[in-house]
Amino acid sequence: MRDDFPDTVSYNRFVELQKKAMPPMVIFLQTCCLGKCSGISFLDSTVIKACHYKREKQNKVFKGIASNERGNMGWLFGFKLHIVISQRGEILDFVITQGNVDDR
Repeated sequence: MRDDFPDTVSYNRFVELQKKAMPPMVIFLQTCCLGKCSGISFLDSTVIKACHYKREKQNKVFKGIASNERGNMGWLFGFKLHIVISQRGEILDFVITQGNVDDR
């Protein structure tokens, strides 16, 4: 698909650029894309796996950032996404934490 996407970067370059793109994207989402609270809100969290927990020592991308945790669904090496939505399905707030952060 190089004809469709001629300016695509390599995977290694993508990993390097990903760290620079994350802060502006989070700021944009939190300033422009969040909904207004309309009374009832729902809170939940989900895991974002960085890699299989047995390969955590080999992971170089999230070394020192992601963490280990034993949860109700087994071992996790990665992060957790905590999100609050309104009754209309609008995102009110979100935060990404290390995997070992308690859901409460």
